Amino acid sequence: MKKYIDYLNDNIKGNGSSMMMVYDLFKGHLEDSVKSKFQDNGFNLAIIPDGLTSICQPLDVAINKPFKDNLRKEWHLWMAGSGAGLTIGGNLKYAKLSDVCGWVKRSWDNISNEIIVQSFKTCNISNEINKDFNNKENEEDFEITDDSEEDDDCGSIDMKIP
Repeated sequence: MKKYIDYLNDNIKGNGSSMMMVYDLFKGHLEDSVKSKFQDNGFNLAIIPDGLTSICQPLDVAINKPFKDNLRKEWHLWMAGSGAGLTIGGNLKYAKLSDVCGWVKRSWDNISNEIIVQSFKTCNISNEINKDFNNKENEEDFEITDDSEEDDDCGSIDMKIP
């Protein structure tokens, strides 16, 4: 978590604005040293109460299921295409890391921007304090970019919320 805070400081926070991180009750998020480092670096930390991540966390609300469904479909296609093969002992071979990265990237690519925006709306999460979050013009506040090369199966995808 401490390395992640450093990453956030180096790559995202630079505009001087206040930032809030919303986490569940995972113990690693709640260690005093982690909370102190967030505070020392100007981050506000909000914790989702136990039992409420299914209604307060955008990934849980609308994104994880279609992503996992897409990933499962990718694996099934790989298996059906004899992608696994057998070892000398007759066991299925492991998938190559490059195959798995490709599955993950394609699975994410199949999650539409509209689903992502709607997941934040459903959780009532907004970066605009003075605007009606259900207003269509706010959809422009969410920008999803794919910085990967076309031939790079493990490219990164960034979601920027200005």
